[in-house]
Amino acid sequence: MSKFMFKVKNWTEYQPPLKSDRSVIWIKVYRKILDDYEWSNLSSDNKATLIELWLLASENNGKIKNFEEICFRLRRDKPFIARQLKQLSSFIIQVGNESEPERTQLVSLEESKSKRESKSRVEVIQHGQVELITKSENDFMEFWSLYPKKKKKKEALNAWLKVSPPIQPVLNAIGWQKQQQDWVKEEGKFIPHPATYINGHRWEDEPDEDLINF
Repeated sequence: MSKFMFKVKNWTEYQPPLKSDRSVIWIKVYRKILDDYEWSNLSSDNKATLIELWLLASENNGKIKNFEEICFRLRRDKPFIARQLKQLSSFIIQVGNESEPERTQLVSLEESKSKRESKSRVEVIQHGQVELITKSENDFMEFWSLYPKKKKKKEALNAWLKVSPPIQPVLNAIGWQKQQQDWVKEEGKFIPHPATYINGHRWEDEPDEDLINF
């Protein structure tokens, strides 16, 4: 059974090999990552954590020993790391060595954190206050400030926290969507409610042809 719990996908294809007589003190980050679809959909927290995981993995040819080591070396709490590993599953692969209770613990940590945050968010919104507890909520407030139809904020926030949209693509999409005919006519009557927009992944829509030619 492997002594490592996680490994970086395609590590040996892109990174320098670890030689017995020296330690790797740098890693390669290729420019083409800017065109990688999965990378572009990561949050800022995801990207920062992934780079830290790459650095950690460089000590063992792309492998990381265990969950506890990640938490300690990155100086992050267990719920945060559990959530990040789940969201970074396209880049960081789980390869074994952990027992079933340990796997259950990782899931429980991520889920319990989510439930606690969800409860706090509902209480804040019910009292008519906005408190930026997490980056995800901060992203939502950026979305809310730009979105032209401000209806059912609580539903929109809950949808945002559930879907976790990539903030920059959303803001970019709203920029051109506010100019398209369906959103302009009849004083914005046909603009979808924010929660509908989020649940429908409407930032992935494509511009109307006349808007592209404009």
